[in-house]
Amino acid sequence: MLADREGEAQKRRELTATLIIHRGGPLLPDDRIVFAAAASAHRKQAFLACEYLIDTLKTRAPFWKKETTPTSERWVK
Repeated sequence: MLADREGEAQKRRELTATLIIHRGGPLLPDDRIVFAAAASAHRKQAFLACEYLIDTLKTRAPFWKKETTPTSERWVK
């Protein structure tokens, strides 16, 4: 799934490398959840690729979120 997003970004831009890290498991407020990086000979291409990677994570990548409180747990749609 994340590799698919990276492959699509590489097709769209002139990139030498990409990396996406998306954390899972229990997280606390203000924890860093996602990291997207792109390397290119041209800064603009790298910036546009990072923007694409983050945007597609929000719109096309299936993530499941479970909220846990002191009294309950629930899956967020």
